[in-house]
Amino acid sequence: MFINRPRHLELQAQTWSDYKKHNTIKFLVGIAPNGHISFLSSTWGGRASDQKITRESGFLDLIEHGDLIMVDRGFTIQEDLLHLGATLEIPPSSSGLEQMTSNNVAKTKAIANARIHVERAIDRIKCFDILKNVLPISLVPLADDIITVCGALCNLLPPLVS
Repeated sequence: MFINRPRHLELQAQTWSDYKKHNTIKFLVGIAPNGHISFLSSTWGGRASDQKITRESGFLDLIEHGDLIMVDRGFTIQEDLLHLGATLEIPPSSSGLEQMTSNNVAKTKAIANARIHVERAIDRIKCFDILKNVLPISLVPLADDIITVCGALCNLLPPLVS
């Protein structure tokens, strides 16, 4: 979520996202197989890494043996999941390859088909006007509550996957 630039220099640094080129806050979203939101972390400054948020948000405490966790490339939490008996599913890397193997093409396609539902679930959260616009600094302390309410409202909608 984009936020207005904080006045305090330390807060500016904590919320600056080089990727988005803006001051942001971010949060981890867990999506159930039916497309409902199953986990929302607290918000973090845009500089926080995805791995840090995953490790410190309590998400890993909810993982059960045999769970399958699907993430984007660069989301390196495989070691954390191994200790819990869960499996990490990441699209195969295509860097440095002229052509992917047929197995990797099939795996990438299967993951992409499932990712569509994840993106649709995240888009449901983003559809609320309060999350579409730059969040005023005065509302940043309420960001966790705002996201929780938006997530709960999304879960009142019909499942994305039946």
